[in-house]
Amino acid sequence: MRQAELSGGDASLITVTFLFTDIEGSTSLWEQESEAMRIALQRHNVLLAAAIQRHQGYVFKTVGDAFCVTFDAAPNALAAACQIQTELAAEHWPTRTPLRVRIALHTGPAYLCAGDYFGTTVNRCARLLAVTSGGQTLLSSATEVLLRGALPPGTSLGDAGLLRLRDLPHPVHVFQLVHPGLSPGLLGPLAGSRENKLQAEPLARLAPIDLYEVPTLPAVVVQALKILQNPDSDARAVEHVIAHDLALSAKILRVANSAFFGFSRRVGTVAEAVRVLGFTNVQGIILSVGAFDAFRAKRLGLQDFWRHSIATATAARFLAPHIDCRPDEAFMAGLLHDIGKLIFAIQAEPAYQRILELRRDHALSSLDAERTLFEFTHPEVGAMVAERWDLPSRYVAAIAHHHHPRAAADRPFCALIGLADQLTYAGTSATGMATNSEAERSECFALLGFNKRQWDECLRHLADARPTIDAFVGALH
Repeated sequence: MRQAELSGGDASLITVTFLFTDIEGSTSLWEQESEAMRIALQRHNVLLAAAIQRHQGYVFKTVGDAFCVTFDAAPNALAAACQIQTELAAEHWPTRTPLRVRIALHTGPAYLCAGDYFGTTVNRCARLLAVTSGGQTLLSSATEVLLRGALPPGTSLGDAGLLRLRDLPHPVHVFQLVHPGLSPGLLGPLAGSRENKLQAEPLARLAPIDLYEVPTLPAVVVQALKILQNPDSDARAVEHVIAHDLALSAKILRVANSAFFGFSRRVGTVAEAVRVLGFTNVQGIILSVGAFDAFRAKRLGLQDFWRHSIATATAARFLAPHIDCRPDEAFMAGLLHDIGKLIFAIQAEPAYQRILELRRDHALSSLDAERTLFEFTHPEVGAMVAERWDLPSRYVAAIAHHHHPRAAADRPFCALIGLADQLTYAGTSATGMATNSEAERSECFALLGFNKRQWDECLRHLADARPTIDAFVGALH
């Protein structure tokens, strides 16, 4: 087992792959065929124990007919699951219907104390098992990534989609083990998942590939961001990377010289832009420029999206001193807070058109419109994408929680971005009336210690800044 850095007392944080099992419908089988079930369970236990032992698993707990097992290596866990399901499917059972076992795999850190495991990884594996059908083996993306190139012969992993699990704040990307003994009826949509959907069947759906293979940022942008996030870098190092892309250099200088930043003299080089604007502001400019170029929708104009993002960044920067927050960090988070909407617009453009129509014609908020059409909302999608882009955790949190900051660890920062988002809509009469609820505003006020005075001051600031915001948007073209 690989022990993480954190340990304390008799509880150690251990990273393992969990394998949980149980028998589908076992209560009914015991009630109706108790003697046959007694014999079947003995055989079941022998088969599971042998497969687990063969692949170096450790049974740390059994609850009735359920096994809770850990493996040091994810491939061993999958091999054990495959052997279990194959042998169970080939067995002649004394019960009128064959035993069908559900198996779930998930990898991550968990606390080991007195021989038992605790923590969110254990909970996620249990929640995944709850939506698994008998005969199925489901695994999380955290386990799947450790299995590439290490599958048992004759097996494959089917992409089962992004799935909401009970009590978990974000959807989980799930895969299904496909093996020769798998019943054809268990292929396709996950039967167990339907009961755990948090809303009605959506009219449109983003496939996992849409989210996990989003258009990547240009390589020069990724490289520049890495340098900007390195405290030992200097302005010349940033310029050296960007200088090879003349179009990007020109656009950065155009944004830096726009009325938005209002310098009294012209900024002539990228290095000078870095020095006068600061690393964080330049990160925001590069991300905006790179994303604008990389994610151009065919039919959707993105000017309104960027105008809202830049206005939110402007409001966040204005409010930041009230909570002792760095204005450039608030500005960056404001620029990025709605990145999930950008992914929706690019990966499901026709359906996203419908979201815009719902908001316009039925006075729905963006979240309500997204829940009507999709399985996920833009904060959830945005946070997943931001994590895949390796953005700093503070910005990921603001993306994920700007509508519900009380759920975040850094509540004031997320509330600041949430309130800036609401202020931007409130300052735009065409879209402000239905976008934000009074409850969200009150939550942000309470977390920040704000009142209507700060709200009104920021609204006036946004009204005054409108020409410079338009100048920033214009410079992105």
